[in-house]
Amino acid sequence: MIPPAPPSVIVLSSHVAASQVGGTVSQSVLAAAGFAPSLAPSVVMGRHPGLGAPGGGAVSDALFSGVLDGLRAHGLTQRCAGVLAGYFVSVEQVRRAARFIDEARAANPDLFVLVDPILGDAGADGAGGLFIAESVAEAINDTLIARADALTPNVFELAWLTGAATGDLASIEAAAEALRRRARPGARIAVTSVRPQKGDIGVLVQTDSQTGVLARAEQPRIPNGVGDVFAASWLAAMLKGAGATAAAGLAEARVADLIALMQADRASELPVHPRVLTRPLAPLRPRRPGATTPAWVLGLDGAKAGWVGVFWDLNGIEAPHARVFANFADALAAPQRAHVIAVDMPIGFADAPDLDGGGRACERLARARLGPRRSAIFSSPLRPALSAHDYDEAQRLNRAAGGPGLSKQSFHLFTRMREIDAVMSPALEGCVHESHPELVFAALTGAPMAENKKSAQGRTDRLAALIAHGLPEALLEPHPFARGRVAPDDLVDAGALALAATRIASGEAIRLPDEPPRDQRGLRMAIFA
Repeated sequence: MIPPAPPSVIVLSSHVAASQVGGTVSQSVLAAAGFAPSLAPSVVMGRHPGLGAPGGGAVSDALFSGVLDGLRAHGLTQRCAGVLAGYFVSVEQVRRAARFIDEARAANPDLFVLVDPILGDAGADGAGGLFIAESVAEAINDTLIARADALTPNVFELAWLTGAATGDLASIEAAAEALRRRARPGARIAVTSVRPQKGDIGVLVQTDSQTGVLARAEQPRIPNGVGDVFAASWLAAMLKGAGATAAAGLAEARVADLIALMQADRASELPVHPRVLTRPLAPLRPRRPGATTPAWVLGLDGAKAGWVGVFWDLNGIEAPHARVFANFADALAAPQRAHVIAVDMPIGFADAPDLDGGGRACERLARARLGPRRSAIFSSPLRPALSAHDYDEAQRLNRAAGGPGLSKQSFHLFTRMREIDAVMSPALEGCVHESHPELVFAALTGAPMAENKKSAQGRTDRLAALIAHGLPEALLEPHPFARGRVAPDDLVDAGALALAATRIASGEAIRLPDEPPRDQRGLRMAIFA
């Protein structure tokens, strides 16, 4: 049986036969990431022009348009997942690329377009500039920026496109914001060749809700094609569901790995082949500009030993790490003093059933979003039942208050619920938020997990989602705790909750319901993810 075809990505850029640059390297990166790339070349060359006479030349406007016609006829406008628009040599190529993007988006509204505005660079001594005609650069600025869901200019290109100064991080951030606002709603931008401090080089990533810098030590000899690797890697990670910053961390890690391998072998080209491009790498961590101390958030899940937590530093100074707590109060008072805690446990308990039935409104809405995983959301007890110390008493008290019977799974969590309820107050709501791992995974990946979390495939899928969003694989696999104290899926859930905490902190999290009710103690009854 033939396996299903991988998602298609169309690359509109250069084809350079013997050098790992442009659309050539973009194809390699995308294919290694599991996509089916199709390249419509704007130029066809034998090698990079920086090495001498490149051979080949520009593709004529008519020929470029004919290639796009062939892609349309083959049905790729209807089924492609993304478009990467890069290097162009004529105004008409840019116009026809824009028309093609519009047609593809009309046929497929979920199409994701990354524009890598390849215009020029500052040069090693500041004597660089445009290496395409100014009219082509103007056409890209006037035509393609507005169609972008993501942008990857270098610092020189950002300055040229915006007319703004880009001398320091603050000015780069302001210029990035100005350019991003000209793109599609919700667009994200990754400005490459940023130098946050002497000896470092990296990327400034900006979305509607946050800005961060990912930096690494600058190497003395930067090969051609690094920007192309970054753009294709960033696109691939985002198409797989990674957030913009986590995807940039993965892309920068790929770039750093290729440069290190090339320099170790004293090679003249990036070693872009499948065995290298599929090497597992820890993502580069974002660092908030100007930050000098960590800013922790915490994902907390119940475990046999009490609670297992995953800490995440919003400032990117320290790496994520896990810790076990005997009780909730210990987690709240941990030396990290987490700004946001996302915990998988009910907060707020109604005294009487909701008129609509089925538990709290947040639970009903969460089940509706989870579909096949809806059984992961159990109904919390009514407050009168929370004091029960055996299952029969809990059943009796819940029914006496007008509620349904309770599952044993729910009753077994009463101790954990009481721990939180004992310290929770409306004043603590800015810090402590109820969440649920399955809802978080659905938010991160765009759909509920297909397999149960305790199955082998379910664990694989969840680990992949966490790693794609920036958690280091070594934190989770192999499982670092004794299973009698912390089950493997408990730690994975805590990792998902840590990501929920970052989303809450950045304002990206969903809240169910939008306007949550409060219980008799004034506690908000809402689930965040």
